[in-house]
Amino acid sequence: MRTEDLAKAFLAIVEEAQHLQSFHLPEEAQTRVKTIISIAKHQNDIRQSSQGSCTAKH
Repeated sequence: MRTEDLAKAFLAIVEEAQHLQSFHLPEEAQTRVKTIISIAKHQNDIRQSSQGSCTAKH
């Protein structure tokens, strides 16, 4: 899959998970939804960043 397609897929996951937050879910489920949103946002950010922009040290 192309990087752009992956970024769009992760964005769709974020949108769907945020939609789930409007439902009255048990606290454990809400926590899991927040985790999904966090991971998907992070992955989307990585996919959309320019190559070589990461300054993390190995």
